[in-house]
Amino acid sequence: MRMPAAEHSPPRLPQELIDHILDHLHDDSVALNNCALVCQAWLPTSRLHLFSKISLKATSPHNGPAVPQERCKRLHALLVRSPEIIYNIRELEICEGSPHHHHYPDICSTTWVTTERTLTALFKMLTHVKRLDFSATSTLYWKILPPTFQAALWTLLSLPTLTYIRLHSWIFPDFASLASILSRCQNLKAFALSSTNISNDSGPELDQTSPEDAVEKIKSTHLEVLTLDFVTFGYLEYWLLGHRALVNISSLRELRIAHFHDAAIVEKLLLTVGPSLEHFHLKPGSWKVHPFDLSQNSGLRSIRLTLEDPDTAMQWATTLLASITSDNLALERVGLEFYTDPKKIEGWNNLDSLFVQPELVSLRQVEIGLFAMSTHADFIRVKEEMSGLGSRGVSRWYQLGIKSQRSSRQLTPRISRYES
Repeated sequence: MRMPAAEHSPPRLPQELIDHILDHLHDDSVALNNCALVCQAWLPTSRLHLFSKISLKATSPHNGPAVPQERCKRLHALLVRSPEIIYNIRELEICEGSPHHHHYPDICSTTWVTTERTLTALFKMLTHVKRLDFSATSTLYWKILPPTFQAALWTLLSLPTLTYIRLHSWIFPDFASLASILSRCQNLKAFALSSTNISNDSGPELDQTSPEDAVEKIKSTHLEVLTLDFVTFGYLEYWLLGHRALVNISSLRELRIAHFHDAAIVEKLLLTVGPSLEHFHLKPGSWKVHPFDLSQNSGLRSIRLTLEDPDTAMQWATTLLASITSDNLALERVGLEFYTDPKKIEGWNNLDSLFVQPELVSLRQVEIGLFAMSTHADFIRVKEEMSGLGSRGVSRWYQLGIKSQRSSRQLTPRISRYES
């Protein structure tokens, strides 16, 4: 009697291995879309990466046109149909306005955040957002935002998962307005202000929460990352270091300052933060050279200095390096970016001599970016003048001004848990 042939199911990879393979495609949306259609087992991980970051902005000329309000409507409709996707959205990027210098006649205007109703609906639907980046290509005025929009935004800000906020190109009429935003945050760890103005005007309150009550709520949050990039804030010293501080910076691990108006406040910040600070990035702009006391920052692991003025660039670099003392034994990395013609800068030999001083013996890497091609005579000359550093075997030289070396990229948090 002939027995029927045994039925064999096709071999299947373990789910853990499938997920690991799909993880390697996290930044390839085309491949992830195709993987999501293969079978049910591939869908959850594909969705996890496809929807982890939502960008609602007009795309740059390099990536083609986009209408953010249409994208917002489609996303809202999708989440209504498939609410399980909501849990995958961890990062939300919103931009009001059109990209600069776009050449798309179909995009005549993208002023949309206060008129597109599905955006406020999304603010109330999302439950697992970790990072919020809210910017504008012109200016967003908090004072004229509709109350319904403010209330919806407060709902998003109150999420316990939210740990990072970046606001770019905003104007707040007073401190109370900014405090009313931050007071909603439950677990804020990283906060960035860019091209933002907090005026000193006193006007009608936009919220029932008083400034004092708002500050008391915020003080329970220990901020770990603070970025101030082209920020005008008249009473920043009081609101960061005063009795009723805007945020608690006693556990700050990363401080990034660019084109700020007062170097003395930055020095007070460094002294107040003390040994908890690990990463310090300074872009002084038009400041006069100012020495900083880094002796209290014994936990400092990296320093980056971005310089644009040829008249003060070298003096800034040598002054900051000279401020490193024997108390900074944890320092491992130093980065210097010279965004100016190298031939206009003198004193490379003096800079080289600082890198062989005993206080910098613990350095494991020194990165120096020059605004010149690596094959240019000026680039080669500077490297030769800094032969002492080269002999240590810890230097990395690179060309500035190319896409992968944009200075603005260095103003994003460096601590891995805040990276997208």
